Amino acid sequence: MTDHSRTRAEQEIAAVNAALRNGHPPETLPGANGIRTAGSQAAADLGAGRKQFHARIGKPEKPGLWHRLHGLSPDWSLYRPMETPSPADSATERRQARDAEFWRRRSVTLQSSLAEAEAIAEQLAGVRGAQVSVPDWLLPADGGARSRSVVGLLLTDVHAGEVIDGDELLGINGYDIDVCRARLRRYFAAACAIPQRWIADTRNQGALLALGGDLVSGDIHDELRVTNALTAHEQVRFVVEEIVAGIRHLRQTFGAVHVVSVPGNHGRTTPKPTAKLYSRLSYDTLVASMVQDRFADDGRVTFQITPSRDAVVPVFGRTVFVTHGDGMGTGGGQGFAGPVLPIIRGTKKVEAQQARVGRRPDLILHGHFHTSANPGAVLSNGSVPGYSEYAAGLRAGIEPPQQWLFLLHQKWGLRERLEVQLEDPATPDLPRVRVPAGWRAAA
Repeated sequence: MTDHSRTRAEQEIAAVNAALRNGHPPETLPGANGIRTAGSQAAADLGAGRKQFHARIGKPEKPGLWHRLHGLSPDWSLYRPMETPSPADSATERRQARDAEFWRRRSVTLQSSLAEAEAIAEQLAGVRGAQVSVPDWLLPADGGARSRSVVGLLLTDVHAGEVIDGDELLGINGYDIDVCRARLRRYFAAACAIPQRWIADTRNQGALLALGGDLVSGDIHDELRVTNALTAHEQVRFVVEEIVAGIRHLRQTFGAVHVVSVPGNHGRTTPKPTAKLYSRLSYDTLVASMVQDRFADDGRVTFQITPSRDAVVPVFGRTVFVTHGDGMGTGGGQGFAGPVLPIIRGTKKVEAQQARVGRRPDLILHGHFHTSANPGAVLSNGSVPGYSEYAAGLRAGIEPPQQWLFLLHQKWGLRERLEVQLEDPATPDLPRVRVPAGWRAAA
């Protein structure tokens, strides 16, 4: 059996012990007045099948599967019979007694559900005991809560401060600080408007904003130091203001926002990439920290700023893996397929690496390649600048500036996704057609 099985055994034993303390009898004693036995109550609290649950737990005189495998069994001596209330003298007293019993049972169920959610978050963090700080509304819930949803935004490769000269691209694209501002605001506006149709049949809990790196152009190349419209520090200040404004819009629309940040390659403050202190030496991390400071007194906006190159986010019991993409272990594009093949190969390497520490990414979010793709459980992001002089030098395919917007559903997982185009599509001129002499439109 695996470590996960022992963890599961410990959770189920703890649930049975909690039920015993709250007056649910052992399996050998019949329930009184409709009171479930401890095993049945624990199975209901954990959402487990009753028969299989009883087989794992066993009875006082007959140990179950967990006892034989791990030497674990409930402490049946914890059982304390519930006090039988004295008969109520009036209809009002009887109703009050019924309501009090309902809320007592509800409290026990919620405590058990919270314990299970915390255990799931711990498992998703990888090695047992690792810390993953997420708000409660991202954790799984039982019953009708399976209709819950979260609106997701993947914001990467903003390259704030970069200048793309349209004349060098024969007018295909242009980019400067004003265009950057307009595109970011268009993205956040779309993220608040479009999902309204998606969440109409769900109980939306909030928005998940993944800041996937390369928020600034930086100065890692000599040509960027010469052509950037802003210095790196000015780029940081600019993008902080735009992200803060966007988060306020999201908060007003969806009620709560969880922000996840990972560093990219353009945000590094060192001439060459480093293996150590990679995140702490990044302008991207500085941006996220400055944004966090702006919401320090607002409990509706929470932050997960990773000291690693990657971040793991538990969402409704699933694992969302966020990385920039430069550290996926692959090179650039390949022939006419462009970066798509390296993206697929890189995500497979990420999945294999995470599997070795007991994690299974259900959704991988990344950028870096400036190519929008959805090969399986992966959202590879486009860019805010769009087609650039560098892309033209590679004769790369022309892709409009765009960013992913998606919906995560507790039951269905990744249910909706959309590439938000940050500019209106260009309308080509209509072709000229020669009309034979004598032809004319009908009256």
